[in-house]
Amino acid sequence: MNDERKTLWGGHLIQNPAQQNVQFCAGRDVREVPMADEILLPFDIWTNRAHCIMLEQCGLIQGTHLTGILNGLRELEDSIEKGTFRLKPELEDVHTNVEVFVSEAQGADAGGRMHIGRSRNDQSACDMRLYLRNRAIGLFEEVKSFAETLLGLAEEHTGTVMPGFTHYQPAMITSWGHWLCAYVQGLCRDLERLGFTLRLVNRNPLGAAAGFGSSWPLNRELTTELLGFDRVESNSLDCIVSRWENEAQLAHAFSMLMNRLSVISQDLIILSLPYLKMVRIDDGFVTGSSIMPQKKNPDFAEVIRSKAAFVQGQLQSLLGIQKGALSGYNRDTQWTKYLIMDVVRECEDAPGILREVYRTLEVDMDAMRRHCQSGFMNAVDLADLLCRENGLAFREAHNIIARAVKLSSESGSISADSLKKAFQESGRDPQELPENIEAYQNPSTLIEARKHTGSPSPEQVHNQIGALREELESISKPMIEISSRAENAWQRCRNVNPG
Repeated sequence: MNDERKTLWGGHLIQNPAQQNVQFCAGRDVREVPMADEILLPFDIWTNRAHCIMLEQCGLIQGTHLTGILNGLRELEDSIEKGTFRLKPELEDVHTNVEVFVSEAQGADAGGRMHIGRSRNDQSACDMRLYLRNRAIGLFEEVKSFAETLLGLAEEHTGTVMPGFTHYQPAMITSWGHWLCAYVQGLCRDLERLGFTLRLVNRNPLGAAAGFGSSWPLNRELTTELLGFDRVESNSLDCIVSRWENEAQLAHAFSMLMNRLSVISQDLIILSLPYLKMVRIDDGFVTGSSIMPQKKNPDFAEVIRSKAAFVQGQLQSLLGIQKGALSGYNRDTQWTKYLIMDVVRECEDAPGILREVYRTLEVDMDAMRRHCQSGFMNAVDLADLLCRENGLAFREAHNIIARAVKLSSESGSISADSLKKAFQESGRDPQELPENIEAYQNPSTLIEARKHTGSPSPEQVHNQIGALREELESISKPMIEISSRAENAWQRCRNVNPG
């Protein structure tokens, strides 16, 4: 196995690094970035098909012209699949490249009619909306899959106690299942945000031409069906002016998601520290050092934190590009394409990486429980107990427990003797202390006592898991419908008989 390694590090690892993780962490260091319009090729072909099918059905081109165009587009797809087609920079963009290819393959009388009733402006806007929809659906599926993985793990750990933190300091006892459910609840909001973004994006700008419509009697409702959009984006000027907005909407959804993933990543860094050892990251997802042979670094988590900052910068640029521009097309918006493609390229793999990290994660339940028994993490629960059983005001109970902590400072846990002494110093009889005080040294007892909705008790975590599963399915239904409609529309266009 060792002779298969292609890294400078990892000789001490039990298994080879996962190539998915190596590539994710290496980023662009040794990888080329594809041309933006190369990414748009399949979407531009779809846009051309839909537009030209509409032109023929409206009687604006003849059936023989449509046959030539569709045959030319099929030839282009074959060339792309074989790797023999390359975009020509001298033709400026994907739209002209496609038109020229069809004209050369099927004659100018066919290819030259493709541009009837449209501009590169609405063509670009349409291609980008198809691209944004495709990536939003793909991201949705990845995030949902990650959330489902977390829920499966939460189900295994509803009673696995662990320390909770505030300010990076020991706070109160919780459970690993409760912690994981917190991630999923946040991811559900990210999925809702993606769904909202998709509903805004999934509208048809084709037919807006340069922003001011066309004298040709276009059927924009038909192209809406052929492209799988929800509806026509009716005002032709807004179709063009809003191009930056759709890109910014998806970037915002990415930014919010990446912020959440960066928190999840930081948690993994802390919980897997050798000094805590509450979780162990699988060897496939750590990286090593070119100088220190012993290192096992959670680079993927650090990369995700950086990507969260990266997407925020791209979002800010997207928000600023159209600012103050005159209504109508402005070349500034060409750069929105590069910005959103960078966001997608850099961030879309992050949920999948984390899913695999968690799927292979080792949880040390003994270490988690051991850390629960230091740092005075039963302090709040004891204060609450005194309030309930002895009728104390919370502030008085807080002061008594704070004194008990001070008296027990060397042990890391509140001893019965220190609590009795603190209780007595407050002017109360130690004999009045609750009889079940010893049970509050047991971390499992502490979380089981918190029975309100959303709490870390095993019963409540189990309820959360069920509710979150239902929420995931509910959020997914509209996305499944949009994805299915898009797939059916693509097949409908693809299967039009060209002759």
